[in-house]
Amino acid sequence: MMKKITVIILALTAFSLTTYPQAWRLARYEVFGGVTALQFFGDIGGYSNGTNFIGFKDINFLKTRPGLTGGVRLQVMKEVYVKASLISGVITQSDATSSNINRNFAFTTFINELSVMGEYYIIPESDQNYYYSIMQVRGGLRHFKQPWSLYVFLGAGGLYYHVTPRENLATSPHFSNKPSFAMVVPGGVGAKFAIFPKMSLGAELCLRYTTSNNIDGYNSVYGKYNDLYNSFHIKLNYKLAQNRRAGVKPPSRRRFIF
Repeated sequence: MMKKITVIILALTAFSLTTYPQAWRLARYEVFGGVTALQFFGDIGGYSNGTNFIGFKDINFLKTRPGLTGGVRLQVMKEVYVKASLISGVITQSDATSSNINRNFAFTTFINELSVMGEYYIIPESDQNYYYSIMQVRGGLRHFKQPWSLYVFLGAGGLYYHVTPRENLATSPHFSNKPSFAMVVPGGVGAKFAIFPKMSLGAELCLRYTTSNNIDGYNSVYGKYNDLYNSFHIKLNYKLAQNRRAGVKPPSRRRFIF
């Protein structure tokens, strides 16, 4: 009798383990939302005197402005996602702390960005993040696998922006306040930490290159490069269960393995 029970338990364990690689197919869609911090780099503000290694001296946390982000992900392979993302926020900059302090230009720009990106997971999300083993009861139940995941992403999208001039910028002959559109190419790195079977907390750092040199409203004849801005996101991600057949619920990810 004990031998039969042992065989059944081993068979169930083997079956459960073999279903792990396909578990992601039961929750391919994921929605997310969160807050973002935006930092602009262009012809206004920044730092141009002396050595400025890859622009580190241009970073001014006092000029970081908030925004909101949201979107949806679709998992197409174990390591590959496609996501659509919307960002609404404000960017600003001024000459107050730059080498052009006497020029005294400043601006605030409202932005809306819609983009589509591909994500590749260097450390994939584990299907076993929330599986526990009864063999681990000693010392309390704990995670069976790592809850972290790490990915890189790249994409393209459209940017709508509207500039409000401040200080002396409004009187500059090079200022334009017309609502404008530009293409944007976002790329960066992100990480997730699973906190519940269907929910994770995420962080992303992204550099967004644009096809415009007028996001600050100042189209200088001396401007050599297009504008760009950085974004740092804190997100809450939620997986949507996908039933294979109507009325049939996918198995819960939180279960015990004997």
